[in-house]
Amino acid sequence: MYGVIDLLRVDTEPGASSAFAPPAGFKGDGRKYVEYMRERWKKDPCVRQHVAIVGRLMAKKRFVFFRGPYALEAKGIVEAVMKNC
Repeated sequence: MYGVIDLLRVDTEPGASSAFAPPAGFKGDGRKYVEYMRERWKKDPCVRQHVAIVGRLMAKKRFVFFRGPYALEAKGIVEAVMKNC
């Protein structure tokens, strides 16, 4: 569904082949992105798995590179999920 995934590089660019990427043409701000990801979390098990694996890598002190317009929000989502595990 998402193609080849490099778990150490999280791409939030709209239209990117990533569980963290909104659809092409997405114009929301950071708050809209977080709302979008919450809906994806509820409906798509691949999103939950991707977030969890990235969180595990970060917990093991691996450097995960977040890029794109929602990079800070994506990192915050991963950190929040891992904090609650």
